[in-house]
Amino acid sequence: MQLSASFTRALLSGFDRAYADLVRAATRSTGSREKAGELVHETWLKLAEHAQAAKPVCGQVDAPGEQPDDTTAYLAVMTQHMALDAHRRRQRHGRYLDAAVLHEQLAPSHAPDVADSVMYRQALAVLEAALAGLPARSRAAFVAHRIHGDKQPVIAQQLGVSLNTVERDLIQASACVEDALQRWRGNSLATARRAGRRRSLAALLSLAGVGVGGHLGWQQWQQYRQQHVQWQARWHSPRGQQVRHALPDGSSLLLDALSQAQLQYFAARRSVQLLQGAAFFEVARDESRPFEVQAAGLRITVLGTRFGVEITPMGRGPSQVSVQVESGRVRVEPLVAEGEAVLQAQGGGFVQTLEAGQALQWAAGDRSPELSPVESAASWRHGELVFRHSTLGQALERLARYAPFAIEVTPDAARLPLSGRVRIGEAQAWLQALPRALPVQVQQQSDGSLVLSRRNRS
Repeated sequence: MQLSASFTRALLSGFDRAYADLVRAATRSTGSREKAGELVHETWLKLAEHAQAAKPVCGQVDAPGEQPDDTTAYLAVMTQHMALDAHRRRQRHGRYLDAAVLHEQLAPSHAPDVADSVMYRQALAVLEAALAGLPARSRAAFVAHRIHGDKQPVIAQQLGVSLNTVERDLIQASACVEDALQRWRGNSLATARRAGRRRSLAALLSLAGVGVGGHLGWQQWQQYRQQHVQWQARWHSPRGQQVRHALPDGSSLLLDALSQAQLQYFAARRSVQLLQGAAFFEVARDESRPFEVQAAGLRITVLGTRFGVEITPMGRGPSQVSVQVESGRVRVEPLVAEGEAVLQAQGGGFVQTLEAGQALQWAAGDRSPELSPVESAASWRHGELVFRHSTLGQALERLARYAPFAIEVTPDAARLPLSGRVRIGEAQAWLQALPRALPVQVQQQSDGSLVLSRRNRS
């Protein structure tokens, strides 16, 4: 159904009065007051987006449209439809995950189990010891030929010997290494020779990959597991919209307006970089793959929990990071970064564990974080912004992610201290009421934007 601009504005104007009823109705549908609050807020965002898109251009007059007979009833139906859509999305995602799990179970595994890993390391240690006992020239010829893949004529030229000498050295080295491997397996030398040296030796060398050291193959396998990306995505959200994404492990990510995140899943860890804005995470527990979030020099590590992370720009100084935990526990620590690769925790830094109902604020350069209780983690999910020991400039920059009009503030007014709560759906009314609480004046420009400046003392 296509709504007219006037009809949409009428719904928005009555949204505040209907809010409590909408939350109660959505709670009955979803069984969760928290999810109900998110649905009601998404309903407001849809209406605000539609009102902005349907706004008449300069010089045009919005045609009068039909007005709703019962604003609350109409909004309740909209919220109910959005709840149904969300339920269908969860069902589709569940079917996708079931198919992915089945595919993973049927697909051959390339990761060795614990017994195989120990065996590989023992075999490589035997290979290293056997090579160490060879004459230097035989060892050099063997490594160049079997490990680096050099041709025998090239090896002969490098060592300054004849081609026949290189062939004899390779035969001697291969026999010594194969005999050592067969003794490690517990086979007699006669049985080993009948089985064929080249086959078993080639199998070990292919298993070891490149490298001769006893643990080098294992280290390379571990490095592969750490660096090989199994799944990745990069998401951003537009102004005035919150966007939810389902993750392949059953977790979910809710991006606030004007936010951006990059995700990478590895065999042994799940990694998210919050590049800007705010996000709320619902993490599925997986002890073998911790979930890690990096944001403006801070690392948050969890196994399974619900928590929010937000980056707040601080002008010329380093950005401030806020972590708010709704359930479970998270570990927070600062990082030293070079490009996008995290190197190590800062010397003399901190490691802080946050429980449910706790919040942390930190900026690069701080020696310790600021801890505080929090009533509702990531309150923006429920259509509310909470400012604590902030400035007017920070509050307006945060609110601008949702406002369908530009907001400007002069430097002297931006420095005014501010604490309190703002309903996102009532942003314009809150801005117009600011002069009653702060020494500022609000001026509306011809293009619809607002300019806030400090009021002259008289």
